[in-house]
Amino acid sequence: MDNSITEQDSEQTPVREVYISNGVAPEDVEQLLDMAAACGLFNEEELSTAEGMVWDCAYQGDSDACRFIQAKTNDPDGHTLAGFLCYGEIAQWPDSFELIGISVTPSLQRQGIGSAMLAEMQRQIETRGGQRILLETESGRSFEGSRRFYEANGYDQEDRFLKQFIPKDGSVVYRKDFESDAKGSESQ
Repeated sequence: MDNSITEQDSEQTPVREVYISNGVAPEDVEQLLDMAAACGLFNEEELSTAEGMVWDCAYQGDSDACRFIQAKTNDPDGHTLAGFLCYGEIAQWPDSFELIGISVTPSLQRQGIGSAMLAEMQRQIETRGGQRILLETESGRSFEGSRRFYEANGYDQEDRFLKQFIPKDGSVVYRKDFESDAKGSESQ
């Protein structure tokens, strides 16, 4: 699949295309890990977990527990990583998925790249019969922009306890429910 969007930063760069693609190749691993570390939103434990997931996906392919979506710009020097997203099914809750992590290059933020990756994730989840996406993010001030981003993309803060999705202390859970096309076509 090759979806593209065009982004323009009026002061810094000319118009460039952004391509959304699936999966991780071995040559993508270092760029993904560097981007995750550079964004400053992941702690050491989360970066270590991300490293294992990226390497597993690069050499074993996507699994139900871990799928990657990448955004790359079409630059004169080739394709440059602009962002990535990782999501997976929540075990024993087949119609629910977790947004594990998302990152966009700081100079390309607020240009629709993160929203485009979220939309592609939701499209894939709907195709697989999913009906909800959950995510966990920190409640601290440094994550305020992240929380606004999720809210702007239709995610609501979850106020009730979910047995299969228990946040750590100092975190909040966001949820987005939707009617999947796969479920709707089965009932007709």
